[in-house]
Amino acid sequence: MIADNSRRPWARYGEIIGCVVVGSLGLLLLDALTFLYAVYYSDDINVLYPVAVHSLAGNIGSPGRPPGNPVRPLEYLIVLAANNLYLPLWLAASLVFLVGATILSALACERLFDRQLTKAGWWVLGVANPLLFYVCSQPDAVSQALSNLLFGGAIFAFVSGLNRPWEQPVPDGHADRIPAFLNLIAAALFFTKETAVAAATLLPAVSAGVMRFKTRQFSRLFLFSLLLPIAAAAGWILLKLEFPLMMLSDGGRYGLKLDPLTWSQNLVITLAFPITPLPSSFIAFDLLRPLWILVAVGSVIVFMGVLIHASLDRPKIILPLLVVAASCAPMILVYSSELYSSMIAPFVVSILILFGVSKAPRLTLAYGLLLYSASLTNSIVYCLGSDFNIFGLRHLPYSIYGEGYQFYPICPIGTTAHVGWDETATSDVLYHSGVKGRISCTQ
Repeated sequence: MIADNSRRPWARYGEIIGCVVVGSLGLLLLDALTFLYAVYYSDDINVLYPVAVHSLAGNIGSPGRPPGNPVRPLEYLIVLAANNLYLPLWLAASLVFLVGATILSALACERLFDRQLTKAGWWVLGVANPLLFYVCSQPDAVSQALSNLLFGGAIFAFVSGLNRPWEQPVPDGHADRIPAFLNLIAAALFFTKETAVAAATLLPAVSAGVMRFKTRQFSRLFLFSLLLPIAAAAGWILLKLEFPLMMLSDGGRYGLKLDPLTWSQNLVITLAFPITPLPSSFIAFDLLRPLWILVAVGSVIVFMGVLIHASLDRPKIILPLLVVAASCAPMILVYSSELYSSMIAPFVVSILILFGVSKAPRLTLAYGLLLYSASLTNSIVYCLGSDFNIFGLRHLPYSIYGEGYQFYPICPIGTTAHVGWDETATSDVLYHSGVKGRISCTQ
């Protein structure tokens, strides 16, 4: 019965709606804090400048612009549409993407493990993500939120395709609808975030391999849909050749790491960020950093224990889990970050809740609330800025919570309805040496 229910997820619309409501309310609180207190900081110019000058290529095509700034068409279009109406609407877009990613990831976990989340599990899952604030706090994270949504949909389609009973006869073309949908999502993934490129490549490739192994043939629908990620990959490569990306550079922060020890460390960090029930902003304060690291290592050990136990009981889940892990290759081989880790956050948190809620519902509820409390604490630390000290602890350089991050504010989020371009300014644009002008903020 559980397996049959997992193949008909939308029949439990009540639980899913509960997850949507709880998740939306939790995100609205975080958005309200951002809206009231935060400002667009220096990194946000990578998104706001192209929108202000109405040119996607303006991000990297200006004289004196250093190489390595990403071109993300979907992010540009979303923020541009928000700016034409009311700029802070990008917060609403991030909300929709994050809630959708949570639901799709949970459905993928149910189908993968043939287990069903309880109503309480769904409700807890709506807010059980310590990285929520990071992804919804800045416009340059819109691409990450969209990547999370598409990755969740791709994993759901991939697992659904693997679990389909291939031996059952189905109407012509129906059997390939899920793999075709996966190919469509993979094509879109190429133009969201660079960290999603591995997933956009691997998921359709493995799906095609499984279909070839089980059916020995491809339909015309699948072959046509397979052209979408191939064309998208070619377009992405041409785009990156035209506008080099920091991730592809030699050495430096975004250089490829050729060190297995670093890979292991990045893997642990990538897993630790979404499942550690402590605020990641603790890393920005002396003495609190060791505490976060200790809890993070313990959380990863527990998570790996859950996966190993589940894999011994159901060996068929090993392939999908390996594909998900391989989809994180950029985070492991290049650079790990809590922002990038948010791509797998709803998936890994769903696994812990899925295996914990039936055995220890109160503990699972407490764990989920701690994860959300961590995100809420992160938002408070971020909004109070560099003058905020926890117990007088010394600030350490770290992410958006470090003392040095909040320099060169662009516009107040709460009072900026639109951004434009002021050509009369004589100063150089931040990060755009030789380009005169400034972003104007309209209330």
